[in-house]
Amino acid sequence: MAIRYSIIIPTFNRAQQLLLTLVSFETQTYPKHLFEVIVADDGSTDGTKAMVEGFQASYPLIYVSHQEQRGRSAVRNLGLRHAKGLYVIFCDADFLVLPEFIKIVSRYHRKYPKAVLSGIPYSWDDAYTHYYPDFSPEEKEHFRNRLTQSNLWNPDFEAANEIIPLVTPEDILYQTVALSKLVIPTKVPPNVKKQLAKTDVAPWMLLVTRCVSIRRSQLTRIGGFNERFVLYGLEDWELGYRLHQLKIPFYSIKEVVGYHQEHPNYFRGNIINTENLKIMFETYGFNDSSLNLFTLLPPSEDFEAYKNTLRVLRKGIRSKLTRSSALLLKKTLKISAKQFFQQNNTHAHKKSLRWIKKKTKNRKSRVATVLREMLLRSEKLVK
Repeated sequence: MAIRYSIIIPTFNRAQQLLLTLVSFETQTYPKHLFEVIVADDGSTDGTKAMVEGFQASYPLIYVSHQEQRGRSAVRNLGLRHAKGLYVIFCDADFLVLPEFIKIVSRYHRKYPKAVLSGIPYSWDDAYTHYYPDFSPEEKEHFRNRLTQSNLWNPDFEAANEIIPLVTPEDILYQTVALSKLVIPTKVPPNVKKQLAKTDVAPWMLLVTRCVSIRRSQLTRIGGFNERFVLYGLEDWELGYRLHQLKIPFYSIKEVVGYHQEHPNYFRGNIINTENLKIMFETYGFNDSSLNLFTLLPPSEDFEAYKNTLRVLRKGIRSKLTRSSALLLKKTLKISAKQFFQQNNTHAHKKSLRWIKKKTKNRKSRVATVLREMLLRSEKLVK
């Protein structure tokens, strides 16, 4: 039978975490001849190639690589070029999937065959599978507190100079209690999780490559990931944005399907990458308020406020009573995005803001309140 799911795991120097992730696919209850796992290596130097090629998988396992690091988008596209499945599941090298993972994804795709399915936000819990000597002091404190709660703390960790495994491949394969003792309840606030799962505005933000399933034909139609995005930040949302433009629906899988293996924060890179945001504006211009709003209210700063601002704007435009204020809000977001992108002609920027501020001075609607808040934020762009 033909491969139905191609799981693409991009990696760079994550051999120890990747090993556990590969083992977790051994536990799948979904038929193993119906899925393949493609490890796309972005030039690792830590023995990843030898580990993968020596891994005795009971499912089809393919290793492809770049000789030198080319970035997060390029390595995912490398894996995509080798995929044969009807659906592609992007899965991070540090994401431990639970045994029902592919079966759950398959159940959702039977209901939503053309949709993008995201494991976010219900699979956002972390687990300590390794101790890293280069954890920050704050990360070490969190690590110590969690292991103390589970009676697993060992003072020898303090003096360790090498990565120490806490969960073994056997623990994953035989589903021992080791992992459950090391799960860290998500640090993501409930309101943020709730907003992420909602798709009434900016549904494309559900495309987070930790765990997302997409029809392969849809990916090839839009050309995969934009390889101008090299560093961390926005490369997954940009892909989601293009799929959204094709009116492809997005759904969140409302079940836990895996755990992220906790690691030092510096592995991720900068959460807000301003150069990548500039690429977004170069590509799509300044006519979409959901993109323009990034410059004044980044989702990472306040996800709930970000989405609520878009809702206020949409509702305001639909009402004759508030349409003029909503259009001024839209204009404010647009000129702010242009100022962020061009970073010049601050006099014209300030002049436009003063004009809008004057127009909205005595307005009392919810839209006008949000508009004044965005004007204040916009003024800070030139300070």
